Amino acid sequence: MTNLAGQPGVHDPFAALRRRRFGDVLVEAGLLTGDELQAVLNHQRESTGERKRLGELLVDLGFADERSIAGALAQHLGMETVDLSRHVPAPDVVRLLPRSVADRNQVLVIDRTPDELVIATADPTNVLALDDVKLHTGISDITVLVSTPTQIRDQLARAWSLAEDSSSVAAMMDTIEDDSSFTDTLPGQVTEDDAPIVRLVNRILSDAVRLRASDIHVEVQRDGLRIRFRCDGLLRDVMSAPKRVAPSVISRLKIISGLDIAERRVPQDGRARILVDGTAIDCRVASLPSLHGEKVVIRLLTRGDSVPALDELGFEDAQLADFRSALSVPQGLVLITGPTGSGKTNTLYSAIAEILTPEKNIVTLEDPIEVQLPGITQVQVHEKAGMTFEKGLRSILRQDPDIVLVGEVRDGETAELALKAALTGHLVLTTLHTNSAVAALTRLVDMGAEPFLVASSLTASVAQRLVRVPCEACAEGYIPDEVTLALLGLQIDDILDATPLRGAGCPECGGTGYRGRTAVFEVLTVDAAMRQVLIKDPSESAVGAQARASGMATLRATALEKAKRGETTFEEVLRVTQSDHASSHRCAACDRPVQQGMIACPWCAATIDTGHCAECGRSLDPDWKICPWCRTPSRPGRPPT
Repeated sequence: MTNLAGQPGVHDPFAALRRRRFGDVLVEAGLLTGDELQAVLNHQRESTGERKRLGELLVDLGFADERSIAGALAQHLGMETVDLSRHVPAPDVVRLLPRSVADRNQVLVIDRTPDELVIATADPTNVLALDDVKLHTGISDITVLVSTPTQIRDQLARAWSLAEDSSSVAAMMDTIEDDSSFTDTLPGQVTEDDAPIVRLVNRILSDAVRLRASDIHVEVQRDGLRIRFRCDGLLRDVMSAPKRVAPSVISRLKIISGLDIAERRVPQDGRARILVDGTAIDCRVASLPSLHGEKVVIRLLTRGDSVPALDELGFEDAQLADFRSALSVPQGLVLITGPTGSGKTNTLYSAIAEILTPEKNIVTLEDPIEVQLPGITQVQVHEKAGMTFEKGLRSILRQDPDIVLVGEVRDGETAELALKAALTGHLVLTTLHTNSAVAALTRLVDMGAEPFLVASSLTASVAQRLVRVPCEACAEGYIPDEVTLALLGLQIDDILDATPLRGAGCPECGGTGYRGRTAVFEVLTVDAAMRQVLIKDPSESAVGAQARASGMATLRATALEKAKRGETTFEEVLRVTQSDHASSHRCAACDRPVQQGMIACPWCAATIDTGHCAECGRSLDPDWKICPWCRTPSRPGRPPT
């Protein structure tokens, strides 16, 4: 760790902080007005729940964020801030101060010399906290730096997690290896006496939650037990263990999720609720027999009270307006499309949470129920018992619903029922596995739904993907390489006004440079022109041509805008989205890719013609023989057939 004792701070904090209050300092620093401070203090006094610190209330009420508060305090008091994601203290140094004292005062010991102690605090005006530090460490010369409460809490949890030898993986492995009674336990049996196994499983689950993992993969390999977490959409190895502990780890996971530990030949599904740092997390657990033993995948689910608002998902302004317009109609079908793991369920629940009112009867049909949302009726599909999507949807329509959420359209019968429900006065929201919003429309027709029924019922189709966001703690400006830009159809001149960011990698993001994800969308509204196309020619090429003509922003175009603003990287855009250019047309002047139907190059303004009717000007696809709007041959000299 970098020695921080040499950083400028406050060596005699008592002189600078005597009789200074936290709120008064923020007012003097210009972060708050006196009236705003009084309003927050009144709210603090009137609160009936657990009393929160002033800094927490300021963040909760939207007056400021943690970094702004820390910066204002440090600047006004002549102190320095410290970014604990870049300067990670050694655990033994942190533990110089008892955890109860550190938690109570939001103080973290980050460095020490023989005569001096360096601490980070979220509230440098708390003189009593400094007295506690002196009392428990026996060091009177203290340098005070300012950090955020979240970073301090994270580093305290990290230090004590690593400190508990019984909880460390190495110690648990040694305990298991040295435990002679372990070999006497029958395979698959776990009791409370097997404390190392219980602690190991608890450690795996708690680490996954703290790392914001969406899935935990517990896999038995030929030579050991492999643990992987899916963080921000990508799997990473986090732990390995001897193969001999695998049956007991698997059995422990099956016990807490209510599965049959004696059955190891068929897949099983279950649910569990775990408690991590005082927060209850719902889990979906699935086991699968494999060559070397069972594999268990645990999905950590979003709680109903943490469903994000639509504004926070990543919609562009115009897209959000179109989507909200589709949700506001009393009847119609709204499709959310995308591959597995693209955030479709999250978008559906955010939509439901926005339109949820006591006047509306909302019923969902899901397999499985991933998020428990209060105020709605949620129905679980059970194929073995005969409760299929088709039968469940028929029953739901007899429950006087206003809004119906169908987890997934899997067959033609369910698709037709959903379309008819939308046509008979219900707002239906559902998902479909397609690559684009355009493909979703044609998929319904391919599944057997009549084109006129799709045209009459469908309101909007939304495709989405998830892209990783640069880590705020280590993000810095960068210039994408020429190969990446070329694959995206760009040149360096196209990003001169952009502000691209990329994370350098730090402890806060696990060295990946990314922390968190946001969604990119493609919103296709079904208007009168699109309905005419669906009725006359419901092919993907015809629907796509009309979507382009209406100005729909594609997934690639939306993602590129985010990359230019620094909300993701150009490499992520290339990884997650596919090219908008299905053909190999290129501009003769600048050799950049151009889209079918363009009459001018958007890059250099040169005149082109890659598929445009000479008579009416409509865009044409390369496989069309005539213009479907004016019957002009699509290629000169080629007669219509």
